[in-house]
Amino acid sequence: MWPADGVPPARPPWTGRVVTAAGVLVMVAAVAVAQRYTLFWFDPDEGCALHGRCATPESANMLRAMWWVAGAGFLLVLAGRALTWRRLPLGPRSAARFPLPPWGQAGSVALVGLAFCVVAWPVLLAGAFVPEPGIPTALCIFWLLQARLVTEVDRATGPPRRPARVEWLIGLVDSAVALAVTVGVALWLTDGGPDAAGPLLIADAATLAAVVLLGRVLPARGGQPPVPVPVRNVAGAVIAVLGVAALVALAVPWPDSAGEPVAAGPPAAAVLPTPPPEPARRTTAPAPPPAPVDAANPCLPGDLTWSVAGWDATMGSRAVTVVATQHSPHPCYLDGFAGVTLAQGGRPLRLDIVPGSMSGSGKAPTAQRVGVAPGGTASFTLFWKGYGAAADHDTPQTMSVTLPGTAAPGDVPLGEGPAPFDVVDGATMQVSGWKPGRP
Repeated sequence: MWPADGVPPARPPWTGRVVTAAGVLVMVAAVAVAQRYTLFWFDPDEGCALHGRCATPESANMLRAMWWVAGAGFLLVLAGRALTWRRLPLGPRSAARFPLPPWGQAGSVALVGLAFCVVAWPVLLAGAFVPEPGIPTALCIFWLLQARLVTEVDRATGPPRRPARVEWLIGLVDSAVALAVTVGVALWLTDGGPDAAGPLLIADAATLAAVVLLGRVLPARGGQPPVPVPVRNVAGAVIAVLGVAALVALAVPWPDSAGEPVAAGPPAAAVLPTPPPEPARRTTAPAPPPAPVDAANPCLPGDLTWSVAGWDATMGSRAVTVVATQHSPHPCYLDGFAGVTLAQGGRPLRLDIVPGSMSGSGKAPTAQRVGVAPGGTASFTLFWKGYGAAADHDTPQTMSVTLPGTAAPGDVPLGEGPAPFDVVDGATMQVSGWKPGRP
């Protein structure tokens, strides 16, 4: 129950902050969970094969659920801000430590906002490479931090014209309006790339300054008694608002008559005459897959020699193709999954070798029987997640392959430096089924 005077009881100062932090953590957790069910933007097939990120009905339902979780986290953030607002004093705050005129206060807010955007810009860019709930999460964190900075600058430079609650709320609104304008400019510059950073920074800083100027000029309700605002301050504020609006307009490339955005830059190069068309080049049709080979007996270790081809590395994932060349006088077949042993410095590494597939179907890999003619080849792919600097790149490595049902290993020459496999004890390596021919 509230006291008889109708004023709600004071709440602990940390209540609103804890609820706000909890909401942010819920949104971050939603992004972390969604990351496990999101396809790799650079190579969806590889992400499915190596990390299990496949497009399945389960993953779609989980991503949809994470959107709801992120939304619930944002509601917690709003609830935390409301609790913080309720515990603020009803009267005006104390006098500013560094009082400035309206244009000085607006300039200070713009500079602080610009510096903050420069620091936070890489974080916002990183939001484009995480699951979709990561974008609103990054914007929410940006909004909260920028609002805190705007409020602190207002307390340090502006006069206490309004109640502390109102000024704190104006900081949130100022940051939200600036963020909305910045997002609008970003949507306008859809294909702006890294060069779009300048217009976005100017748009955010200019909007912060404009809102602060309007707040200083508009009459205040509550707080201290109203003080007449000099005409020169009003005129200066209006001119400053128009100036920052002009900065935003100049920073944004507007469309030309053809409807395409045109950014400021050097004059276009002279149009060169169109060169005469080149004669059509002959294209070589891709080689057909090798014909199936009928074989009644399995290949023995002594029938094969080994080599590697096609070392590949993509965003932390590695792959290499192991090729078997058949030298016996009669056809033989390879079946199942090859056994792989990797040693470093003479000591076998403790690796988890499991069947895998690069198809991206998400289904368990199945082995196929591949016939190999005399002099013919068959191959399988070995792929793993690279450990980079954590792996030993100096101690020489050796690799051997064991055929299913046999015990004699076959040595595989590596030929890619002393230690081409950047793995450590406990790493997982996946082995595909046999394929006819070589890459």
